[in-house]
Amino acid sequence: MVSFLGCINAGQIGLGSRLLASDPERPWVSDNGTFAFGFSPSDIRDRFLLGIWFADLPGDRTLVWSANRNSPVTKDAILELDTTGNLVLMDGDATVWTSNTSGTRVEFAVMSESGNFILYASNNRIAWQSFAHPSDTLLPNQPLSVSQELTTSTSASHGGYYALKMLQQPSSLTLALTYNLPEPNDANSPDAYTNYSYWSAPDISNVTGEVVAVLDEAGSFGIVYGESSNGAVYVYKNDGDYNGLSSASNQSNVRLSVLRRLIIESNGNLRLYRWDNDVNGSRQWVPEWAAVSNPCDIAGICGNGICNLDRSKTNASCTCLPGTSKVGGAGGSYYCSQNSSLTGKCDSRNRNYQTSQFKIATVQQTNYYFSYYSVVANYSDIPTVSKCGDACLSDCDCVASVYGLDDEKPYCWILKSLDYGGFEDPGSTLFVKVRANVSLGGGDQTRGSGEGSGNGHEKILVLPIVLSMGFLIGLLCLLLYYNVHRRRHLKKAMESSLIFEGALMNFSYRDLQLRTLNFSQLLGSGGFGSVYKGSLGDGTLVAVKKLDRVLPHGEREFITEELTNGKPIKVADRRLGGTVDEEELTRALKVAFWCIQDEVSIRPSMGEVVKMLEGSMDINSPPMPQTVLELVEEGLEQVYKAMKRDFNQSSSFITLTTTHTSSQATCSYSTMSPR
Repeated sequence: MVSFLGCINAGQIGLGSRLLASDPERPWVSDNGTFAFGFSPSDIRDRFLLGIWFADLPGDRTLVWSANRNSPVTKDAILELDTTGNLVLMDGDATVWTSNTSGTRVEFAVMSESGNFILYASNNRIAWQSFAHPSDTLLPNQPLSVSQELTTSTSASHGGYYALKMLQQPSSLTLALTYNLPEPNDANSPDAYTNYSYWSAPDISNVTGEVVAVLDEAGSFGIVYGESSNGAVYVYKNDGDYNGLSSASNQSNVRLSVLRRLIIESNGNLRLYRWDNDVNGSRQWVPEWAAVSNPCDIAGICGNGICNLDRSKTNASCTCLPGTSKVGGAGGSYYCSQNSSLTGKCDSRNRNYQTSQFKIATVQQTNYYFSYYSVVANYSDIPTVSKCGDACLSDCDCVASVYGLDDEKPYCWILKSLDYGGFEDPGSTLFVKVRANVSLGGGDQTRGSGEGSGNGHEKILVLPIVLSMGFLIGLLCLLLYYNVHRRRHLKKAMESSLIFEGALMNFSYRDLQLRTLNFSQLLGSGGFGSVYKGSLGDGTLVAVKKLDRVLPHGEREFITEELTNGKPIKVADRRLGGTVDEEELTRALKVAFWCIQDEVSIRPSMGEVVKMLEGSMDINSPPMPQTVLELVEEGLEQVYKAMKRDFNQSSSFITLTTTHTSSQATCSYSTMSPR
């Protein structure tokens, strides 16, 4: 044997060869250097597992097979291929694991290039191989027969485990994922009822010959069947798979170009991984496919508790059933205690059972996984949801009941055991029987025995709804009052504030009639109509100009007149210190308004603009562009806030304009000295 990077290039491993747990860096390695067989550190400190891993992946010892995954050994453990041909794992004086091949004339062992550890007898006959005793992983070209299964380690929290195996039906086979109870519920429970199938591949019926599940080199996974393995059903087909599944079962010793592994994980999901040498600058296993996308679709993922999804619908959390509580486990984990109060309550004549000793805890929007062995009865004539809970309370054998709808028809399953876990389901309700003296959390609703219990339950449900609706209605009324009050306050504030030139405000024609005593105090006449005296709510005097006639652009022309003929000095840059020729500024403002007209045809040419600015060409008052008018009208609240910051201490006189044919009037404020 030749040393290979601290390992031992196995070749043929002869009788009497040994591996030491105290020297885990010297495993038996396949000739191509891909796989290693030996001791690997476990998750428990100073404990080791005997297994197989990919030898050429630096820093990664993910096991693809293990002999003692539920019984890690100490550093004193020894593996020996003894002279009888038996492969034995000893930890001190205790035999932890053995291949049971004594007397089979084993001559040597080989760590093959496909990841299969093989014990060969005379004439190269295989006496034992790891492929025939899989743990939780399937390698490419490794067949999984009807009699074999992939299994997880037993859960330390709830005692169950998961398996991938073939389920035999009367006329078909199904590859399925199952959750398995640690032991039957009672001595009379057949083994068939100790597992629950929560995922399955397509059925295969009326087949002859051997049937195996296999993962091929291209990463496709499925079932191969027939006398010459020429039939295939894909569970997952990878892109670029041109050879097909049938060729995989005949290539057990081919070196792999891409490293892959199919594993049933401790959470019950079946997942395919591929080794990638460049994932964001690092080398690691990346997932290619998973059988289950919703973790709450996996039975037993929370033991017999309830699985809840987060908002992303990808992560799950667990809650315990009513009447049970969280119990601390190893490594900071926890599990739910058993509802021991529900056992032993029935005798052969039901003489010891009294409904007053129990009550029903209601878990809304929750369904439950159960086998038909757990079913006591199924009622389809339950008139209301609460009656399903009453049916469980009155039945001695019932520990829980599930209410739901099937094609809009109600059902009520009466169950005598809760084993496989619950999950969120908006259309279902779970009722759990607990002792009457059991204290429940605030989230659980309970119902005791006796007449009218169903109505009481319905009242409990209705009361929070009524209170919530009342609160929402009150909140909406409060918001409406605040909004109306705020608008009124804003209007009064704008009326009573001293506002800078150019701000616009809308008044109704009725408001202007009230402010001017129906236009009774004439002050004078202007180019567009008569001016009347008025006052705002706080006594501020205003002048209201009432248009004599409605012009096509009357309102625009009036606004333009006020903006350009008031005191244009206020729009000049303050850094000029007031040293501005008002006539030139007025001319520039008029030119600017002409240049931004909405109708392109009435805009002046560049030559006309030059003449206007030089004063060699007369400038008529331009109409207000619609875009500017809309900006002014839509920005009243922002304008008001700006005015408050630039408050002018001098008195103001406010000029308003209106037409009697309009229900709305536009207000333009200009600063002037009062008379």
